[in-house]
Amino acid sequence: MLGSVISRRIFQITNTPLVRSTSQINIQKLESEQTAEVVEDDETRKKEENLQLKRNKSRLSEVHYRMLHEENPYPEPKLWHHGTISYMRKAYGKYGAASGFDPSLCWPIKEELQESIEYEKVKYPFTVPQLIEEAKNKREEKEKLKLQRQQQVAENMQKLEQWKRDLQAKIEKSQSEAMEAKLRKERLIEEVRRHFGYTVDPRDERFQELLEKKEKEQKKQMKEARKKEKEAKLVKKLLEKKGKEGKNEDAIEGKLEKE
Repeated sequence: MLGSVISRRIFQITNTPLVRSTSQINIQKLESEQTAEVVEDDETRKKEENLQLKRNKSRLSEVHYRMLHEENPYPEPKLWHHGTISYMRKAYGKYGAASGFDPSLCWPIKEELQESIEYEKVKYPFTVPQLIEEAKNKREEKEKLKLQRQQQVAENMQKLEQWKRDLQAKIEKSQSEAMEAKLRKERLIEEVRRHFGYTVDPRDERFQELLEKKEKEQKKQMKEARKKEKEAKLVKKLLEKKGKEGKNEDAIEGKLEKE
């Protein structure tokens, strides 16, 4: 019994260094293999980059080249604003999944939703039924104005003939007054010529002075005539008014007597 225990112990002691040395050899081998793979990956990546540079005959920078081919120009942040939410949202909206950003960033955060709600409350203070009612009132008001305009146009068309007659009468009156003024001028000139008793040049100074004097006298007479005509019309109007009032008084007295 004792001999068997001693044998097992000796066996364990003799085999233990062999296991440890084997594990150390495996670890070193793995490390060397990983290092070799990393070196190979770096070399492959550099070769690929050099190959891509040679293929790029446009001589564009990497950023511009990516933009030309509709790729995210900055797959890794370069500037301070590349880490902002607004930039990442724009990049995802333009390049989609190729931008490398999480699409959940496009959904507004709680603060943005709250600000949006407050903004809409200020900009659109009325409810949908209120807006519908307001639009309805505006439409009715517009139709009302349209009908009024159409009625006004129809009334004006009915008055068109009368306006034409009034305009024609005004033109004829203007022409008549101009003709009368011309005839008065000619009569004054003839009167001045008769005053001198012989033919006088209208450009003569004495002729012009006498003509001016005659014109002033004529204007004064016309003014007096208009004044008298106006007074006569006023007197006639007052008499007509007084006559109507007298008739009304007689009618009232007669009515009172009958009662």
